[in-house]
Amino acid sequence: MYYRIYLADAFAWLEAREANSIHAIVTDPPYGLKEYTDVEKAKLRHGRGGIWRIPPSFDGCKRSPLPRFTVLDNADIAALRSFFARFSKQAMRVLVPGGHIMIAANPLLSHCVYIPIMDTGFEKRGEIIRLVQTLRGGDRPKNAHEEFTDVSVMPRSGWEPWG
Repeated sequence: MYYRIYLADAFAWLEAREANSIHAIVTDPPYGLKEYTDVEKAKLRHGRGGIWRIPPSFDGCKRSPLPRFTVLDNADIAALRSFFARFSKQAMRVLVPGGHIMIAANPLLSHCVYIPIMDTGFEKRGEIIRLVQTLRGGDRPKNAHEEFTDVSVMPRSGWEPWG
């Protein structure tokens, strides 16, 4: 088998490719986008505030921070859909006829990932479900987590869709 793995800006890399030159794209993109802004990355580095949920340590094991996708507003969702519309147009140009995209999402935002891709002309042929184990459900109500300790705004997910 012959394949290559690239670490690059996807838009610039795809733009430089010839039309009909790639057979498949497998990607786990930043489908929140907001968490990678300078403001949110600074909050992450300081360990508090913003979109990043800084998990506690259990049994001496320090978990990695995770973004809170439940805090995305309508403008954030529109930016996400625009991101995937732009990506899918470039992917459509470079993929050979019959080529495939395999793209990671999450249960909360998968429609924001898949719909712009389907609007470009791709067909959704199904999903591969990756089972995941998380310590608890989703985010507590923002700034009300102490008052509503038993409330989750996103049920615990045990799977991650790859469409």
